Amino acid sequence: MTHTKFGRFGLALLSVLFPTLALADSAQGLWRTEPTDQGYLEVSIAPCQGGALCGTILRARDQAGREQPYPHTGRQMIWAMMPEGEGQWGDGRIWDPRNDRTFNSRMETRGDTLVVSGCVIGICQRQQWQRVN
Repeated sequence: MTHTKFGRFGLALLSVLFPTLALADSAQGLWRTEPTDQGYLEVSIAPCQGGALCGTILRARDQAGREQPYPHTGRQMIWAMMPEGEGQWGDGRIWDPRNDRTFNSRMETRGDTLVVSGCVIGICQRQQWQRVN
């Protein structure tokens, strides 16, 4: 039991000293969506109810990276993503502001890339988001 406590303490200490290691498999943080002709969104993903992860649109940027006014800033885009294993979340929902539709969703981290997919009635979409922080 002492070994387990030390292991948890050591892991906690490493995550404080080297926060990027702690984020390696975590979807928590700020993510940039795939760009469109108008630009891209920055989505903040953080813990929410019951151990799930949720994501909120923090800001919109044009293709040059300049912040732009956006009517959906502050709106929740991802909710109820439950952990399914190392670097994987599922049983969640994602809202697509381009067509105002909500999909069943999953997420998977691959280094500094977050693969986000959503499906409704067998039609699926997938994007690769890049970590901002």
